[in-house]
Amino acid sequence: MRAGKRSSRPRLRLFAVVFIAACETPAPGPAPCDLGQSAPGPDASCSTPGCLRSATKVGDFTKSMLVPMLDPRVQIDNGYSAWSIEYVTGERTSLATVTIPFAIDPPAGGWPIIANNHGTTGVDDACKLTGSAYGAGLAGLLGARGMIGVASDYPGIGTPGVHPYLVAESEARAVLDALRAARALARWQALHISERFGVVGLSQGGHATLAAAALHKPYAPELDIRAFAAVAPASLWEEHWRQDISTDGPQLVWHAMLAYAWTIYYGYQGPSPWAAGIEPTITTAMTSSCVQPLNGSGALLNALGVDRSKVFNPAFLLAYTSGNWGAYASFSQWFSANRIGPYAQTAPLKVYQGDADVIVREPNTRALIDALRAGGVDVDYEVVPGGTHTDIAFGDVAVKESRTDEAIAWVRALVESPTAVVDAGCDAH
Repeated sequence: MRAGKRSSRPRLRLFAVVFIAACETPAPGPAPCDLGQSAPGPDASCSTPGCLRSATKVGDFTKSMLVPMLDPRVQIDNGYSAWSIEYVTGERTSLATVTIPFAIDPPAGGWPIIANNHGTTGVDDACKLTGSAYGAGLAGLLGARGMIGVASDYPGIGTPGVHPYLVAESEARAVLDALRAARALARWQALHISERFGVVGLSQGGHATLAAAALHKPYAPELDIRAFAAVAPASLWEEHWRQDISTDGPQLVWHAMLAYAWTIYYGYQGPSPWAAGIEPTITTAMTSSCVQPLNGSGALLNALGVDRSKVFNPAFLLAYTSGNWGAYASFSQWFSANRIGPYAQTAPLKVYQGDADVIVREPNTRALIDALRAGGVDVDYEVVPGGTHTDIAFGDVAVKESRTDEAIAWVRALVESPTAVVDAGCDAH
Protein backbone atom coordinates (compact mmCIF):
# COMPACT_ATOMS: atom_id res chain seq x y z
CA MET A 1 0.00 0.00 0.00
CA ARG A 2 2.72 2.44 0.86
CA ALA A 3 6.37 3.17 0.45
CA GLY A 4 8.80 2.10 3.15
CA LYS A 5 12.09 3.40 4.40
CA ARG A 6 15.31 3.18 2.47
CA SER A 7 18.46 1.58 3.72
CA SER A 8 22.15 2.26 3.04
CA ARG A 9 22.10 5.80 4.39
CA PRO A 10 25.90 5.92 4.97
CA ARG A 11 26.51 4.99 1.35
CA LEU A 12 24.10 7.67 0.19
CA ARG A 13 25.87 10.24 2.35
CA LEU A 14 29.11 9.34 0.59
CA PHE A 15 27.32 9.55 -2.73
CA ALA A 16 26.11 13.03 -1.74
CA VAL A 17 29.72 14.17 -1.35
CA VAL A 18 30.44 13.23 -4.94
CA PHE A 19 27.16 14.81 -6.06
CA ILE A 20 28.05 18.12 -4.41
CA ALA A 21 31.63 17.98 -5.69
CA ALA A 22 30.39 17.47 -9.21
CA CYS A 23 28.05 20.44 -8.83
CA GLU A 24 30.95 22.65 -7.87
CA THR A 25 33.53 21.25 -10.27
CA PRO A 26 31.97 19.61 -13.34
CA ALA A 27 34.10 16.95 -14.90
CA PRO A 28 35.53 17.99 -18.26
CA GLY A 29 34.27 16.45 -21.44
CA PRO A 30 31.86 17.02 -24.32
CA ALA A 31 28.09 16.98 -23.93
CA PRO A 32 26.62 13.71 -25.18
CA CYS A 33 26.08 13.66 -28.92
CA ASP A 34 25.80 17.37 -29.64
CA LEU A 35 24.00 17.55 -32.99
CA GLY A 36 24.68 21.26 -33.39
CA GLN A 37 20.97 22.05 -33.53
CA SER A 38 18.65 22.66 -30.61
CA ALA A 39 15.01 23.33 -29.87
CA PRO A 40 13.78 26.24 -27.74
CA GLY A 41 14.92 26.25 -24.14
CA PRO A 42 13.00 26.70 -20.88
CA ASP A 43 10.25 29.29 -20.65
CA ALA A 44 9.29 30.46 -17.17
CA SER A 45 5.80 31.39 -18.36
CA CYS A 46 5.00 28.30 -20.43
CA SER A 47 1.72 26.52 -19.65
CA THR A 48 1.41 23.47 -21.90
CA PRO A 49 1.64 20.05 -20.20
CA GLY A 50 5.24 18.91 -19.93
CA CYS A 51 6.81 22.20 -20.96
CA LEU A 52 10.03 23.26 -19.23
CA ARG A 53 9.78 26.19 -16.84
CA SER A 54 13.44 25.87 -15.84
CA ALA A 55 16.40 23.54 -16.30
CA THR A 56 19.70 23.71 -14.41
CA LYS A 57 22.67 21.50 -15.07
CA VAL A 58 23.99 20.15 -11.79
CA GLY A 59 27.14 18.51 -13.10
CA ASP A 60 28.81 15.71 -15.03
CA PHE A 61 29.50 12.42 -13.25
CA THR A 62 32.05 10.20 -14.95
CA LYS A 63 31.86 6.47 -14.46
CA SER A 64 35.11 6.59 -12.51
CA MET A 65 33.54 9.10 -10.12
CA LEU A 66 30.45 6.98 -9.58
CA VAL A 67 31.92 3.51 -9.19
CA PRO A 68 33.60 4.07 -5.79
CA MET A 69 30.27 5.23 -4.38
CA LEU A 70 28.34 2.15 -5.53
CA ASP A 71 27.83 -1.16 -3.81
CA PRO A 72 30.68 -3.27 -5.24
CA ARG A 73 28.11 -5.66 -6.69
CA VAL A 74 26.48 -2.91 -8.76
CA GLN A 75 27.57 -2.75 -12.40
CA ILE A 76 26.95 0.38 -14.47
CA ASP A 77 27.70 1.13 -18.10
CA ASN A 78 28.59 4.82 -18.06
CA GLY A 79 28.55 8.10 -16.17
CA TYR A 80 25.85 10.72 -16.61
CA SER A 81 25.08 14.42 -16.60
CA ALA A 82 22.51 15.45 -13.97
CA TRP A 83 19.91 18.18 -14.42
CA SER A 84 17.26 19.66 -12.14
CA ILE A 85 14.11 20.76 -13.95
CA GLU A 86 10.72 22.28 -13.23
CA TYR A 87 7.89 21.48 -15.61
CA VAL A 88 4.17 22.06 -16.00
CA THR A 89 1.69 19.33 -15.12
CA GLY A 90 -2.03 19.96 -14.83
CA GLU A 91 -2.41 23.50 -13.55
CA ARG A 92 0.64 23.09 -11.31
CA THR A 93 4.34 22.43 -11.67
CA SER A 94 6.62 19.65 -10.52
CA LEU A 95 10.35 19.26 -10.00
CA ALA A 96 12.37 16.38 -11.41
CA THR A 97 15.91 15.12 -11.83
CA VAL A 98 17.06 14.08 -15.29
CA THR A 99 20.24 12.10 -15.97
CA ILE A 100 21.75 11.84 -19.45
CA PRO A 101 24.49 9.33 -20.35
CA PHE A 102 27.76 11.23 -20.29
CA ALA A 103 30.69 11.17 -22.72
CA ILE A 104 29.51 8.14 -24.69
CA ASP A 105 27.85 7.90 -28.08
CA PRO A 106 24.11 7.22 -28.17
CA PRO A 107 22.84 3.97 -29.67
CA ALA A 108 22.06 4.05 -33.37
CA GLY A 109 18.39 4.70 -32.66
CA GLY A 110 19.04 7.38 -30.04
CA TRP A 111 18.58 7.46 -26.27
CA PRO A 112 15.32 6.12 -24.83
CA ILE A 113 13.79 8.04 -21.90
CA ILE A 114 12.64 6.20 -18.77
CA ALA A 115 10.73 7.59 -15.77
CA ASN A 116 11.65 6.08 -12.38
CA ASN A 117 8.86 6.98 -9.95
CA HIS A 118 9.80 7.11 -6.29
CA GLY A 119 8.00 5.78 -3.25
CA THR A 120 6.51 7.93 -0.51
CA THR A 121 8.71 10.69 0.90
CA GLY A 122 6.05 13.03 2.30
CA VAL A 123 3.53 15.62 1.17
CA ASP A 124 5.35 18.96 1.18
CA ASP A 125 8.52 20.80 0.23
CA ALA A 126 10.74 19.41 2.97
CA CYS A 127 10.50 16.02 1.29
CA LYS A 128 11.71 16.86 -2.21
CA LEU A 129 14.38 14.72 -3.85
CA THR A 130 15.31 16.99 -6.76
CA GLY A 131 18.73 18.47 -6.09
CA SER A 132 19.66 15.68 -3.69
CA ALA A 133 21.91 12.66 -4.08
CA TYR A 134 18.91 10.36 -3.84
CA GLY A 135 17.06 12.20 -6.60
CA ALA A 136 20.14 11.86 -8.78
CA GLY A 137 20.43 8.20 -7.79
CA LEU A 138 16.86 7.40 -8.84
CA ALA A 139 17.24 9.02 -12.25
CA GLY A 140 20.81 7.70 -12.40
CA LEU A 141 19.59 4.12 -12.16
CA LEU A 142 18.74 4.52 -15.84
CA GLY A 143 21.19 7.27 -16.74
CA ALA A 144 24.13 5.06 -15.74
CA ARG A 145 22.86 2.28 -17.99
CA GLY A 146 22.65 3.94 -21.37
CA MET A 147 19.23 5.57 -21.06
CA ILE A 148 17.95 9.01 -20.11
CA GLY A 149 16.43 8.74 -16.63
CA VAL A 150 13.86 11.09 -15.11
CA ALA A 151 12.64 11.07 -11.50
CA SER A 152 9.73 13.39 -10.69
CA ASP A 153 9.04 14.72 -7.20
CA TYR A 154 5.29 14.96 -8.04
CA PRO A 155 3.36 18.25 -7.72
CA GLY A 156 3.55 20.03 -4.38
CA ILE A 157 6.85 18.53 -3.27
CA GLY A 158 9.17 21.47 -3.81
CA THR A 159 6.52 23.45 -5.72
CA PRO A 160 3.48 25.42 -4.48
CA GLY A 161 0.68 23.59 -2.71
CA VAL A 162 0.42 20.29 -0.87
CA HIS A 163 1.21 17.10 -2.77
CA PRO A 164 -1.97 15.19 -3.78
CA TYR A 165 -0.70 11.97 -2.20
CA LEU A 166 -1.81 8.86 -4.09
CA VAL A 167 -4.25 10.82 -6.25
CA ALA A 168 -4.06 8.71 -9.38
CA GLU A 169 -4.79 11.37 -11.99
CA SER A 170 -2.33 13.86 -10.52
CA GLU A 171 0.42 11.22 -10.32
CA ALA A 172 -0.28 9.93 -13.83
CA ARG A 173 -0.15 13.38 -15.37
CA ALA A 174 3.04 14.19 -13.46
CA VAL A 175 4.72 11.03 -14.76
CA LEU A 176 3.65 11.47 -18.38
CA ASP A 177 4.49 15.17 -18.30
CA ALA A 178 7.89 14.33 -16.82
CA LEU A 179 8.59 12.26 -19.92
CA ARG A 180 7.54 15.19 -22.07
CA ALA A 181 9.76 17.51 -20.05
CA ALA A 182 12.78 15.21 -20.31
CA ARG A 183 12.20 15.04 -24.06
CA ALA A 184 12.05 18.85 -24.19
CA LEU A 185 15.33 19.04 -22.27
CA ALA A 186 16.92 16.56 -24.66
CA ARG A 187 15.74 18.51 -27.69
CA TRP A 188 17.00 21.78 -26.21
CA GLN A 189 20.40 20.15 -25.68
CA ALA A 190 20.30 18.73 -29.23
CA LEU A 191 20.60 15.15 -28.05
CA HIS A 192 19.90 12.12 -30.16
CA ILE A 193 16.79 10.44 -28.72
CA SER A 194 14.80 7.47 -29.90
CA GLU A 195 11.34 8.85 -29.10
CA ARG A 196 10.68 5.65 -27.14
CA PHE A 197 9.83 5.72 -23.47
CA GLY A 198 9.35 3.53 -20.42
CA VAL A 199 7.84 4.01 -16.96
CA VAL A 200 8.87 2.17 -13.77
CA GLY A 201 8.33 2.72 -10.06
CA LEU A 202 8.21 1.42 -6.50
CA SER A 203 5.29 1.53 -4.03
CA GLN A 204 3.72 4.99 -4.45
CA GLY A 205 5.79 5.07 -7.62
CA GLY A 206 4.17 1.77 -8.60
CA HIS A 207 0.74 3.35 -8.10
CA ALA A 208 1.91 6.28 -10.23
CA THR A 209 3.20 3.87 -12.88
CA LEU A 210 -0.07 1.97 -13.13
CA ALA A 211 -2.05 5.21 -13.10
CA ALA A 212 0.13 6.48 -15.95
CA ALA A 213 -0.43 3.24 -17.85
CA ALA A 214 -4.19 3.79 -17.56
CA LEU A 215 -3.99 7.46 -18.61
CA HIS A 216 -1.42 6.98 -21.36
CA LYS A 217 -3.78 6.60 -24.31
CA PRO A 218 -6.19 9.47 -23.54
CA TYR A 219 -3.64 11.91 -22.12
CA ALA A 220 -0.32 11.40 -23.92
CA PRO A 221 -0.88 9.23 -27.01
CA GLU A 222 2.06 10.91 -28.78
CA LEU A 223 4.47 9.28 -26.31
CA ASP A 224 5.61 5.92 -27.67
CA ILE A 225 5.76 4.21 -24.27
CA ARG A 226 7.00 0.65 -24.71
CA ALA A 227 7.14 -0.64 -21.12
CA PHE A 228 5.53 -0.19 -17.70
CA ALA A 229 6.99 -1.93 -14.64
CA ALA A 230 6.31 -1.69 -10.92
CA VAL A 231 7.55 -3.10 -7.62
CA ALA A 232 5.04 -3.55 -4.78
CA PRO A 233 2.57 -1.03 -6.23
CA ALA A 234 0.14 0.71 -3.90
CA SER A 235 -3.31 -0.46 -4.96
CA LEU A 236 -5.43 2.14 -3.12
CA TRP A 237 -7.94 -0.61 -2.54
CA GLU A 238 -9.91 0.48 0.51
CA GLU A 239 -10.08 -3.07 1.84
CA HIS A 240 -6.29 -3.34 1.74
CA TRP A 241 -5.76 -0.12 3.65
CA ARG A 242 -8.39 -1.04 6.25
CA GLN A 243 -6.24 -4.01 7.30
CA ASP A 244 -3.71 -1.70 8.97
CA ILE A 245 -5.79 1.15 10.38
CA SER A 246 -7.32 -1.16 13.01
CA THR A 247 -4.07 -1.45 15.01
CA ASP A 248 -1.52 0.92 16.48
CA GLY A 249 1.87 1.12 14.83
CA PRO A 250 4.17 3.03 12.46
CA GLN A 251 1.84 2.33 9.52
CA LEU A 252 -0.41 5.13 10.80
CA VAL A 253 1.93 7.58 9.07
CA TRP A 254 0.64 6.50 5.64
CA HIS A 255 -2.99 6.87 6.65
CA ALA A 256 -2.32 10.28 8.15
CA MET A 257 -0.63 11.51 4.97
CA LEU A 258 -3.57 10.20 2.95
CA ALA A 259 -6.15 11.93 5.14
CA TYR A 260 -4.22 15.20 5.24
CA ALA A 261 -3.50 15.39 1.51
CA TRP A 262 -6.95 14.29 0.39
CA THR A 263 -8.88 16.69 2.62
CA ILE A 264 -6.86 19.57 1.19
CA TYR A 265 -6.81 18.42 -2.43
CA TYR A 266 -10.52 17.63 -2.60
CA GLY A 267 -11.63 20.64 -0.50
CA TYR A 268 -13.18 18.50 2.21
CA GLN A 269 -15.85 20.19 4.36
CA GLY A 270 -16.95 17.32 6.62
CA PRO A 271 -16.16 16.44 10.23
CA SER A 272 -12.50 16.40 11.19
CA PRO A 273 -10.63 13.10 10.93
CA TRP A 274 -8.10 14.24 13.55
CA ALA A 275 -7.88 13.59 17.25
CA ALA A 276 -8.43 16.77 19.25
CA GLY A 277 -4.90 16.76 20.65
CA ILE A 278 -3.13 16.60 17.30
CA GLU A 279 -5.40 18.76 15.16
CA PRO A 280 -3.68 22.07 16.07
CA THR A 281 -0.27 20.68 15.04
CA ILE A 282 -1.11 18.41 12.11
CA THR A 283 -0.31 21.02 9.47
CA THR A 284 3.08 21.74 11.02
CA ALA A 285 3.85 18.04 11.20
CA MET A 286 2.90 17.39 7.59
CA THR A 287 4.68 20.39 6.13
CA SER A 288 7.93 20.08 8.10
CA SER A 289 8.39 16.30 8.45
CA CYS A 290 8.93 13.42 6.04
CA VAL A 291 8.72 9.64 6.17
CA GLN A 292 12.41 9.71 6.93
CA PRO A 293 14.50 12.84 7.57
CA LEU A 294 15.26 14.74 4.36
CA ASN A 295 16.71 18.19 3.78
CA GLY A 296 16.94 18.80 7.52
CA SER A 297 13.33 17.76 8.18
CA GLY A 298 12.16 15.63 11.07
CA ALA A 299 10.71 12.12 10.82
CA LEU A 300 6.93 12.13 10.52
CA LEU A 301 6.64 9.13 12.81
CA ASN A 302 8.21 11.17 15.62
CA ALA A 303 5.69 13.93 15.07
CA LEU A 304 2.65 11.63 14.98
CA GLY A 305 3.49 8.64 17.15
CA VAL A 306 2.03 5.16 16.85
CA ASP A 307 -1.16 5.46 18.92
CA ARG A 308 -4.09 5.73 16.52
CA SER A 309 -6.35 7.22 19.20
CA LYS A 310 -3.94 10.14 19.45
CA VAL A 311 -3.87 10.67 15.69
CA PHE A 312 -7.45 10.14 14.52
CA ASN A 313 -10.89 11.12 15.72
CA PRO A 314 -12.66 8.06 17.25
CA ALA A 315 -15.62 8.51 14.88
CA PHE A 316 -13.27 8.55 11.89
CA LEU A 317 -11.50 5.40 13.11
CA LEU A 318 -14.81 3.60 13.52
CA ALA A 319 -15.94 4.65 10.04
CA TYR A 320 -12.61 3.64 8.49
CA THR A 321 -12.29 0.27 10.20
CA SER A 322 -15.92 -0.73 9.62
CA GLY A 323 -16.31 0.57 6.08
CA ASN A 324 -19.53 2.28 7.17
CA TRP A 325 -18.32 5.76 6.41
CA GLY A 326 -21.43 7.77 7.24
CA ALA A 327 -20.45 11.42 7.65
CA TYR A 328 -17.02 10.55 6.24
CA ALA A 329 -18.43 9.12 2.99
CA SER A 330 -16.13 11.37 0.94
CA PHE A 331 -13.18 9.17 1.90
CA SER A 332 -14.82 6.10 0.39
CA GLN A 333 -15.43 8.06 -2.81
CA TRP A 334 -11.78 9.08 -2.92
CA PHE A 335 -10.60 5.52 -2.41
CA SER A 336 -12.78 4.49 -5.35
CA ALA A 337 -11.48 7.33 -7.51
CA ASN A 338 -7.85 6.36 -6.95
CA ARG A 339 -8.21 2.57 -6.89
CA ILE A 340 -6.06 0.76 -9.45
CA GLY A 341 -8.08 -1.43 -11.77
CA PRO A 342 -8.20 -2.73 -15.35
CA TYR A 343 -7.38 -0.26 -18.11
CA ALA A 344 -6.89 -0.08 -21.88
CA GLN A 345 -3.39 -1.49 -22.15
CA THR A 346 -0.93 0.21 -24.50
CA ALA A 347 2.34 -1.55 -23.54
CA PRO A 348 3.64 -4.62 -21.67
CA LEU A 349 3.34 -4.55 -17.88
CA LYS A 350 5.72 -6.24 -15.43
CA VAL A 351 5.06 -6.35 -11.67
CA TYR A 352 7.47 -7.58 -8.99
CA GLN A 353 6.42 -8.34 -5.43
CA GLY A 354 8.43 -9.66 -2.49
CA ASP A 355 6.79 -12.37 -0.43
CA ALA A 356 8.44 -10.99 2.74
CA ASP A 357 7.18 -7.44 2.18
CA VAL A 358 5.29 -6.19 5.25
CA ILE A 359 4.47 -2.79 3.74
CA VAL A 360 2.68 -4.02 0.62
CA ARG A 361 1.66 -7.61 1.22
CA GLU A 362 1.90 -10.22 -1.52
CA PRO A 363 -1.72 -11.45 -1.17
CA ASN A 364 -2.92 -7.89 -1.75
CA THR A 365 -0.77 -7.46 -4.85
CA ARG A 366 -1.89 -10.86 -6.11
CA ALA A 367 -5.51 -9.74 -5.74
CA LEU A 368 -4.67 -6.63 -7.77
CA ILE A 369 -2.97 -8.72 -10.46
CA ASP A 370 -5.95 -11.08 -10.62
CA ALA A 371 -8.29 -8.11 -11.06
CA LEU A 372 -6.13 -6.60 -13.82
CA ARG A 373 -5.99 -9.92 -15.64
CA ALA A 374 -9.72 -10.45 -15.27
CA GLY A 375 -10.19 -7.05 -16.91
CA GLY A 376 -8.05 -7.97 -19.89
CA VAL A 377 -4.66 -6.56 -18.83
CA ASP A 378 -1.73 -8.84 -19.65
CA VAL A 379 0.58 -8.80 -16.61
CA ASP A 380 3.94 -10.51 -16.16
CA TYR A 381 3.85 -11.05 -12.38
CA GLU A 382 6.91 -12.23 -10.47
CA VAL A 383 6.93 -13.03 -6.77
CA VAL A 384 10.45 -12.64 -5.35
CA PRO A 385 11.19 -15.18 -2.58
CA GLY A 386 12.41 -13.36 0.52
CA GLY A 387 11.97 -9.99 -1.15
CA THR A 388 11.08 -7.06 1.09
CA HIS A 389 9.71 -3.67 0.17
CA THR A 390 12.91 -1.93 -0.89
CA ASP A 391 15.35 -4.60 -2.03
CA ILE A 392 13.95 -5.75 -5.39
CA ALA A 393 14.31 -3.02 -8.07
CA PHE A 394 13.85 0.64 -9.09
CA GLY A 395 15.77 2.12 -6.18
CA ASP A 396 18.97 4.17 -6.02
CA VAL A 397 21.74 3.46 -8.51
CA ALA A 398 24.20 2.99 -5.62
CA VAL A 399 22.28 0.15 -3.95
CA LYS A 400 22.35 -3.53 -4.92
CA GLU A 401 18.84 -4.97 -5.34
CA SER A 402 17.90 -8.51 -6.26
CA ARG A 403 16.13 -7.85 -9.57
CA THR A 404 17.71 -4.62 -10.83
CA ASP A 405 19.65 -6.20 -13.66
CA GLU A 406 16.71 -8.32 -14.83
CA ALA A 407 14.26 -5.43 -14.56
CA ILE A 408 16.45 -3.05 -16.53
CA ALA A 409 17.12 -5.72 -19.15
CA TRP A 410 13.36 -6.22 -19.50
CA VAL A 411 12.76 -2.50 -20.04
CA ARG A 412 15.77 -2.09 -22.31
CA ALA A 413 14.69 -4.93 -24.62
CA LEU A 414 11.37 -3.18 -25.20
CA VAL A 415 12.57 0.40 -25.62
CA GLU A 416 15.71 -0.30 -27.64
CA SER A 417 14.20 -2.41 -30.39
CA PRO A 418 14.69 -0.97 -33.91
CA THR A 419 12.90 2.28 -34.55
CA ALA A 420 12.98 5.29 -36.82
CA VAL A 421 15.55 7.79 -35.62
CA VAL A 422 14.32 11.19 -34.43
CA ASP A 423 16.89 13.91 -33.78
CA ALA A 424 16.03 15.77 -30.60
CA GLY A 425 16.97 19.11 -32.04
CA CYS A 426 14.41 18.85 -34.84
CA ASP A 427 10.88 20.18 -34.78
CA ALA A 428 9.26 16.73 -34.98
CA HIS A 429 6.31 16.26 -32.62
